Amino acid sequence: MRRSLPDLGLVAATWAILLWGVGAQWWTGMNAPDSQFSASLAIFGSDVHERALEGSYYWTRLGYLAPVRGLIEVFGIWGGFAVWRALLLLCIVGATYWIARHRTGRALAVALACFVGLNTMVLGYLGNPYATGSAMAATFLLLALGACWLTAVPRPQAARPSTWLLPVATGAVIGWLVMLNPYNAMLACSLWLAVRIIALVAQRRSLRTLLLEAALGLAGFAVAFGALLLAGRLLFPGLGWLQTYRTWNARLDYASFISDPGIWTRDVAMLVLLLAVITCGLVLIFVRDRWTYAALAIAVVTIAFTLLYMQVIPGPWIEAPHYAAMTWPGALTSIVIALAALFGRRPVALVGWVLIVPLVALMVWAGHSDRVFPMSTGLSIVLLTSAIVLVTVMLCATRGALVGWLSVMTCLIVLGLASQFLQNGRGNLGIYGQYPMNAAFVDYSAEALMRSNVAAEEFVLAHTDDSDRIATWTDPERLGASIAAMQLWGKYNNVPEGPTLTLDGMRTLQAMRPTAIVMVAPHREQVDAFYSSIPLYFIPTPLECTAVPYLGIGSPDAQVCVTHLRGL
Repeated sequence: MRRSLPDLGLVAATWAILLWGVGAQWWTGMNAPDSQFSASLAIFGSDVHERALEGSYYWTRLGYLAPVRGLIEVFGIWGGFAVWRALLLLCIVGATYWIARHRTGRALAVALACFVGLNTMVLGYLGNPYATGSAMAATFLLLALGACWLTAVPRPQAARPSTWLLPVATGAVIGWLVMLNPYNAMLACSLWLAVRIIALVAQRRSLRTLLLEAALGLAGFAVAFGALLLAGRLLFPGLGWLQTYRTWNARLDYASFISDPGIWTRDVAMLVLLLAVITCGLVLIFVRDRWTYAALAIAVVTIAFTLLYMQVIPGPWIEAPHYAAMTWPGALTSIVIALAALFGRRPVALVGWVLIVPLVALMVWAGHSDRVFPMSTGLSIVLLTSAIVLVTVMLCATRGALVGWLSVMTCLIVLGLASQFLQNGRGNLGIYGQYPMNAAFVDYSAEALMRSNVAAEEFVLAHTDDSDRIATWTDPERLGASIAAMQLWGKYNNVPEGPTLTLDGMRTLQAMRPTAIVMVAPHREQVDAFYSSIPLYFIPTPLECTAVPYLGIGSPDAQVCVTHLRGL
């Protein structure tokens, strides 16, 4: 424990700097409507779900909703979200440092932790109130646990109690991942399995030992999964997690999520995955051990699993940016392992630590980039970066400590700049409202918008009760959808979105049989026009309205109104 204190101190210092010292945004944006669904359910719990005409499956993200709901109960809404973001960043920084520290010294481990922690894809999703950031952090943890097996010593020392904690912790993290996003759980398990197989080849453990490890892993999974199931029962009484998944997997039409099946071929950010494979391949030429093989395996499996999944269930992966982000932990971890193995445990003079400063400064600078790159430019960035990586890898592998340190840090800086430019250069792709990745460092007023969302939903809940079933209406341009999403805006809860109710709209509304309608629009005149078209025999009550400040809708305020339908 005494030997670990310097490492714990470095992790804490790195985490604090990345949390408070680099200007990273705590709120980065919302990929409407999923982000608002998660935020609203975490804040208000079953109050939102019970009032929805169709609660859908959003509540099943218990790996995010349960802990955040608990933190909100203790620290309040904004304190709870802030603490959760800080904890996720600590998981990522700590996991990255731990992975690197197995194979290299403290200086490079800190640099690699900064490289990962400053990545705009990572920071961007940590500031988004959706489960993706949590799933990314859990994947980093799982890969860190997998890396422990690469250093495990064969019998007899392998039977130490601390060794048996690994499968228990691994199972617990997988249980958490399943409750965050089952797709991400499958991807993360595939990456962990690739690492574990490489470790098994070196360790040659007995079948009995492997069976015991599997049993301990299942025990850890059962504890974590069961605890989150219990939390779900308390937060959302009467709902069944597995039943909800079965029902909605049968109902969802994934084709409706696709605007263009080939959209991923124009996403320049995906070239970061290619850079990871190239980097690991170049390192493997000069350093061949189980660590470098594991690095290349992680990079390749990340892409292979993704391509396979796209063939089986193409809808959500191709269109939703959340799914693309889930491939980043594997890509970044593979680079971390490869560079740590390349430099090894060569000594670094105290003055050498200064090179971490330009790494941080340049990654923050590049993280502000707002330039959108075509794929041809992105490929040029990859080619140039690969050439520089090749030279620096050769120097690091063949020269002494000083040249090795200068070259590996140069390599890391170049990779950091390339990844930031590629990620920020993707632009807005597809039908989802994808915020710019430079939101990790640039203030787009995401917190102010979320505060208005919360204020609007508080008004809605205050003017309805648990017996109400709410339908939502937004203006035809859907400018009010981000606010309406707090009440689970979507296909099964929406009134037809024309400016007024048509005859078909009246029939649809009558079939939905809501007891209340929430109307959201930039202008009060739009709300009044829709309200006036509600048939009198539905017996709508007088409007109860509020206004919340909102940017980007052509009006300084968004109008939120509630009416009850006594005739339905």
